[in-house]
Order: sequence, then structure tokens, then C-alpha cells
Amino acid sequence: MDLSLVAAVLLDMDGTLVDSDAAVERAWTVWAHDHDVNPSAALAVAHGNPADRTVRRLRPDLDEDAVAAAATRQLGLQYDDLSDIAPLAGAHELLFALDRLSLPWAVVTSADTHLAKARLDAAGITPPLLITIDDVAAGKPDPEGYLCAADRLSVDPSRCLVVEDSETGLAAGRAAGMHVAALRGLAADLRLRDLRQLAHLLTRSRVAPWWRDAVGYQVYLPSFADSDGDGWGDLPGVTAHLDHLVDLGIDVVWLTPFFASPMRDHGYDIADYRTVDPCFGGQRALVELLDAAHARGLRVLGDLVVNHTSDAHPWFAAASSSRTDLHRDYYIWRDPGPDGGPPNNWLSHFGGPAWTLSPSTGQYYLHLFRPEQPDLNWRNPAVAGEIDAVLEHWFAQGLDGFRVDTAAYLVKHPDLPDNPLLPEGDMSPVLGVTSAWRRQDHRYDIHQPAVHAVHERWRRIADRHGAFLVGEVYELNAAALAAFVDGERLHSSFWFGLVETDWDPDRILAMVTAAAAASPQLSWVQSNHDRPRAVTRYGAAVLGRRRALALHVLMALLPGTSWYYQGDELGLGDGTVPPQRRVDPLGAVQPEAARDGARTPMPWTPGPGLGFTTGRPWLPDGGREPADTVAGQAGDPHSHLWAVRRLLATRRRLAPQAAAAGADLVTEVLTREAATSTAAAVALRRGGVWAVLNLHGEPTDLLHLPAPAVYDTDDPTVTPDCPRSGMVRLAPQQALLLAEAAR
Repeated sequence: MDLSLVAAVLLDMDGTLVDSDAAVERAWTVWAHDHDVNPSAALAVAHGNPADRTVRRLRPDLDEDAVAAAATRQLGLQYDDLSDIAPLAGAHELLFALDRLSLPWAVVTSADTHLAKARLDAAGITPPLLITIDDVAAGKPDPEGYLCAADRLSVDPSRCLVVEDSETGLAAGRAAGMHVAALRGLAADLRLRDLRQLAHLLTRSRVAPWWRDAVGYQVYLPSFADSDGDGWGDLPGVTAHLDHLVDLGIDVVWLTPFFASPMRDHGYDIADYRTVDPCFGGQRALVELLDAAHARGLRVLGDLVVNHTSDAHPWFAAASSSRTDLHRDYYIWRDPGPDGGPPNNWLSHFGGPAWTLSPSTGQYYLHLFRPEQPDLNWRNPAVAGEIDAVLEHWFAQGLDGFRVDTAAYLVKHPDLPDNPLLPEGDMSPVLGVTSAWRRQDHRYDIHQPAVHAVHERWRRIADRHGAFLVGEVYELNAAALAAFVDGERLHSSFWFGLVETDWDPDRILAMVTAAAAASPQLSWVQSNHDRPRAVTRYGAAVLGRRRALALHVLMALLPGTSWYYQGDELGLGDGTVPPQRRVDPLGAVQPEAARDGARTPMPWTPGPGLGFTTGRPWLPDGGREPADTVAGQAGDPHSHLWAVRRLLATRRRLAPQAAAAGADLVTEVLTREAATSTAAAVALRRGGVWAVLNLHGEPTDLLHLPAPAVYDTDDPTVTPDCPRSGMVRLAPQQALLLAEAAR
């Protein structure tokens, strides 16, 4: 559903806005004993129904006068028991968000006016409009109460959102022709974990475009979760763990390729762009995933891999059969060089020449990756038209956008000249390729100016669907990268400075501030499936985790989209993979560059299979310990998982404040009590929000905080509701978020 169209929010009271479950249970239990009714039977039907209707159901033998007397007795028990009434978690945060968004709201309850006002007063809630059983002829599931509220608010019922925690209330909302949101895991247009989630989703729905300052999460499909025991991750496995992402604070999920593929490169070799591979669960599994994700307010991106196809794609099978085939020009073919070898000196990422001879036609075809991944010819308009249709197809199916694989590689220089060599001793800073590839100056095979026209073409399609395109552009020069998101090109592009670097605080800060100044549209990330994990690169174990978390605090301040790679929230380093179990094609030619360690299965629970699979995993479990798992960290408020959850919850609270200030970052110098430490804190400010970090190996001096701390990597008691002011000495790798007048 499109929450941006919601014009009013209508909230149930008991169990939705007010935590009254214990009081209701006590009252019905006492009543049941007094009226010879099984208490369990009473509790099973009481929630969400008016008292008289529940009495009739439980005691059909009573006449109307007796029903009225019994209902009055039951309500009297509830009037007398307000001892532990409280607002439900997130209630005040939601109501504040509604006021900030100028969204009218009302409470619609099956309680009578006396009881409703008593409970709302006990919870500290004063609704602008209260509709009770006294205002209508019939209570829920009759829609009259919700229709009455819409009428008094002068809002079309179709633009009202009903929030309920009972099937009875949801039925009333649906009967009123309204959208419904449900707590307690009930099926609805929107399935809520809590009211804070609704506050966030309504706030995000007023953000345009929807991806601005969002938090993304990369799912590496083969290693995330296996639902059928074959050891290979799949789409139903993702669906089963969506609530983990909601609890984490994620807005958008990027799925690595799920298309039909021979799996020579784990899905990045596509044989059919419109078919979901059965090994991932097939088309039905994708539909179910999209429905479940959208019902939780999550957006979902696919992975657009169109620099190349698989050699098993029908286009290539036809193209390689004859020089005159209609699909021949879908790929890049050239006659052998004068010596009979490849046409030029271009190299494959995975080793050796980027050309393979096709014996049947006597020409070489280009492949910047494996020979089984022939490059498409993006100077052929027919190729562009084919991929336009692929985009239209998947946007119509419900995908919310794409991550664009190798977005800068698509177009090659038309003359295919040799790439010059770099000066002796120089190497490209880009990793994840062979050493030989890094010694060339890649002037002609990648990053050609004509690629921007392709992106502009896709942008026009995506914008018609409200979809998001984020590019994989390995350009570490921030100004050059900004050109890819300029004007009407890609909406965003990953900046890989933090992915390509080891621990060097001064260099990291210089790179980050330069990148943030170059464009407010970048996507920030520390790890992905193609590089060693950040925790490993930053020192491993506790030290690496603390450094990575501190940089996540910095990322939380930056304008643009912030991304987590699966396992980042657990503080995972690379898993251990014995040489005989490695499957990465790059590792086959350059073992020290193998990427398998970053791709080991996601650890959900301790024990065999780690909750990832009941079978033999396609990669070993990486040597994970119980404390590395989601289950092992979920109950520990001092765990890395909790620290990331707290961080993203705080980021959500501060997002409107930071966004209102724009994208400019200001470096601040904090006042120190005495300049004795060599560890200087870094303070960056975006409007009234600061990130303060100690990226060094010793404590800082005592620092005067310019605003209250609302997040602390080292202290889970610091929150926007319990801020800390005054002076602080930051431990090594400790980081804070500060905010003026935080809520």
C-alpha cells in the first residue's frame, strides 16, 4: 500500500495504543468465575468485542436484561482496575509523528466512554477524537465506528488507515473500505512489529524520493537462508527472516541475482532475464517474498546484470552459431589479431585475455569476466530495447528498483584499442581482480562517457514506476563518481572507499568527507560479497568490530543511503574456508584474492548448519561461534547486534532533523578540558546532529559535548529518550551521536 496517500490514522485502543492486556485478562477471569464460564473461553473471544456481545456468546442462555447486567458487571471490574495501564511501546513516538506530519487521528474502541477515557488518561494519551461504543449502534466488527470517525474528520474512508490488534477490529476496518495495519502478526495490508515501525513508515512516506536517507541491506542469496535443506540459500529463506530486517531498522533490501543461471558465477551469469531460477524457489517464491516484504513496509531491489549474459543465454547460442545470425551483434566479436591471437590486450577480471575464440565462426568474443560470461554490445540499439523490456517486466512484477552490476562497464570504446600499461610500480587501487588487470590503465574497456546515456534511458523508465537505481561503480575519485549520479542519471551509486581500504583513520576521514562533499546522492557501505569484510580489514575480532561500528555511526550521519551487508549487524569478519572448499572463480587463478570468506553462510542459530540449512551448506560455515549468531546476540543488550539496532533506531528518530538541515557536513573542533592525549576526537555536524568519534587507540581528553548524546556505542542506556549531557572521555573506537532537542 502507498502510505503517502493516507490522510488519517484511526487507532484501536486496547492492545494497540494502550497496553491493557493484563487488566482485561484479570477482569474477564473474575467475571468468568462469577458467571460459571471457563476463563480460557472468555479470554479467547473477549478481545476486540463489546462486552455485551461477548456475554451473549459465552452465555447464550441469558435474556437481554441478564446480558445487560452481566456486561455492566464486567465493565465495572475493568473500571476498578487501572493499576498497570500504560501506553504501548512506541505509542507516544507514533502520536508525535502524526502531529509532526499534520495527519489527523482518532481512537475507535469497543469500550464505553467512561472506560476509554480512564484508560487513555492512565496512559497519558488525549486523542483529538474518541469514538466509543456509546457513539454507535453496534461495535466491531461492524464498521460504523470507523466510518463515524472518518466522517467527523472529513476524510474519505478509502484514505484512512486503521491500526488494530484483533481480527474483529481488522474486519471492521476492511468493511469500512479502509486500509488496515495489524499488530500481533495478524494478516493485513501492513504487518507491524510495533508502533515505532508505523511512525517510521509514515514519516518515510512523506520523504521524496523514498530512498533518500534510507537504510539498505544486501542479501547474498546463496548464503542468507536455505528453506529446503539443499544447502543453497533461496527466496523463501529470505521471506522467513524478513522480521529480522524489520527489527534491525532496514528500509530496502537488495537481492543478488535470482534469475535463471548455470551458476558459473553464482547467479551473475544470467541465461534468462525473465525467469526466477528454481534453485532460488521459482517465480511463486519471489511473488510471496515481495508481498511479505511490502506488507512490512520494506522495499526490494533486484540485481541488474547486463554488462554480460551467460553463454547459455539463447541470444548467445544463436549469436555464436553464425556470423549472419540476427543476434550476432548482441555481442562484441572481432577477427583474430595479426598473430592469430586475441584482437587486443584487454584482460579478464578473473585472469587471462578478455577474449575467447569461437571455433564455429572463427572470431573472438569479448568477456571482461569469465569466458562463460560474454559481454553484450551496448552500441546495438536492439540490446538497449531488450533490457528496457526487462526493466518494465520486473517493475510491473513489484520490484522497487535495481542495483546495477558493473554499471560503468557496459559501453566499450568503439575502436577497441589496447589499454596502456601503468607506470612501473603503479597499480590500480581497485581490488577483487587479478594483479595483471591492476597493472593496466583501463582507458578503453570500462568507464566510457557513452555509458551515461544508457543510465539516463533507464532512469526515465524507473521514474515512471517510482523505482530506484543504485550503481556499482568502482570509481574511488569522488568527483568522477558524482558524474554517474548527476542530473537524470543513476539515482545513487555505491561509494567503495570504505570497501577498498584497510584501517587508516586519517585517510578514511579525508575520503569520506570528500565523497560527501562531491554528492549528496551516494550510497555508503563498508562490506559486500566481493571484498574481505570490514571487520577483517580493520583488525579482526573485537578491535575490528569496534572500528566498523564507529564507522557505521559516521555513516548514519551522512546524506544518502546507508547500506549493511548481511552479517555486518553481527560484527562478522571473514569466515574460514579451506582451500579444497573454495569455489570463487577469482580465487582459482589468484588464491590470495578469493572471496569465499566474505560469502560463508549467515549464522542464525548455534549448532550444525547454523540455522542456515539442515543440509550440507554450499560453503562451509566459516568457523562461526555461538556468540556470532543472531540467536546468540539477540538476548544480549551489549552485543554488536543490539548496538546496530540501537544505532538505526536512533538514526530514524534523527532523520527528519538531519534531512531538514540539508546535505552539508561541517567539521567541528570540540573543547577539551586539558590537551594531554594524542587521540583527537573527530566531530562532524549535519544541522543539529553530530557524529563524534575516537578512531584512535587511546582515550581522548575530557570533551565538552556541544549537544546531548543520544547514542553511544559503549553505553546502551543512552537513547534519545535518555540523553547524556556534559563532559565525556571517549574510549578507543567509541562513537556518539549528538542531537539538539532530540526526540
